Amino acid sequence: MYIEKILLKTKRKISNIFNLLKKPREEISARCENLTSIPGIGAKNCNNFYKAGYMTPESIISASDEELLLIPGVGISFVKKLRKTLGRI
Repeated sequence: MYIEKILLKTKRKISNIFNLLKKPREEISARCENLTSIPGIGAKNCNNFYKAGYMTPESIISASDEELLLIPGVGISFVKKLRKTLGRI
């Protein structure tokens, strides 16, 4: 059972990598350039935001703390930093 969970997670990660490789580089970099204008979002995790449906900085800024915490790789420290930077604490 435990090994099955590990294999399933590995399969998902490999699938995500192949999906990224299929997309044109320009599309990925333009998408990340848009989202990386927000402090705390880098090139590595911008894809997580995009997959979660946050395709613009405005959509991330207007999201609730609870919604943001559901995104893989987003923790309370990111949310606090975002709110402090934007003046919404």
